[in-house]
Amino acid sequence: MRTNSTLLIVLFSFLTANLYAQGDGPRVHLPAPVGAWGVLGKYMNMQQNLLPTGNLLVKEADFDINVFPTTLFHTFGLKGREAMVQFMINPGSATGTFETIIPSMPIIEESASGLSDGFVCFRLGLVGAPALDLNQFYQAPMTYNLHGFVRVWYSGTYDKEETANMGTNRTTIELGAPMAIPLNKNPKRATWYEIYPSVQFFTVNNDPVTSAGADKADKLEQAPLFLLENHLSHNLTPKLWVGADLRYQYGGLTTKDGVEDENLINILAAGVTAGYKVFPFLDVNATYGGIVAGQNDAESRMFRITALLSYVNLKKLNQTTTK
Repeated sequence: MRTNSTLLIVLFSFLTANLYAQGDGPRVHLPAPVGAWGVLGKYMNMQQNLLPTGNLLVKEADFDINVFPTTLFHTFGLKGREAMVQFMINPGSATGTFETIIPSMPIIEESASGLSDGFVCFRLGLVGAPALDLNQFYQAPMTYNLHGFVRVWYSGTYDKEETANMGTNRTTIELGAPMAIPLNKNPKRATWYEIYPSVQFFTVNNDPVTSAGADKADKLEQAPLFLLENHLSHNLTPKLWVGADLRYQYGGLTTKDGVEDENLINILAAGVTAGYKVFPFLDVNATYGGIVAGQNDAESRMFRITALLSYVNLKKLNQTTTK
């Protein structure tokens, strides 16, 4: 069982590499054994003209953002299918410079701290992801898999009197269908191609920012945002893996009191990731990426460090296996 315990930790370093609006990252939506618990801690630095959530473009702004998203997760079986629930809280801070509508104050700088938007989510295996305990999962071959995914983002810290905010004062509902295709059959040298199409829907912000740096409005609405992630990853050794990422976003145009802003999101981002199992109980990975093409002057550069701890009750598993 020691070997299986180590395997679980390695696999879960792939499961939750990045659950944030900058993209989920490689090996996030692979199948998982049931009965596991974990905590994922990250540090992210982003320099961009999108809000900390990454899904609302502010052309006249420049943000320097530091956040520490922390995610708890648990896997279980549901009618014979692998399922997962997650909860994320996202403390951090941001400094932003803004062009204003006041001639005597062309540029302002403000800082914000508190919580950026977090989420709760549910994932269910639809194809190639049955509910398997750790022993069964260890023996199962690498196969194509498809999951259904629902994520609800709740607002973080928000004050309409402040130009810079960590939260968005609204709810975001994200629906997705991630799938993964194994390009070989060797778990120690695994190569995966992953595709994750999703769409985000936004509720109305009925208290938009009213500071000097923003147009006055009573209601801010945003059109749905379509996202398509692609990841190719490969194990160089049983402990070390690398990945390359492409992520396309389209939509998200905002309107204030029915008047459209010029902030349609139409961007392509790319990145690279490297991960390593430091100890049987600790996995780390690092990612660097940013926007490589787009319109409306969208800009973003992101650096992320991730550390993951996971746990399964092997004593309980042994008792269940011997019954």
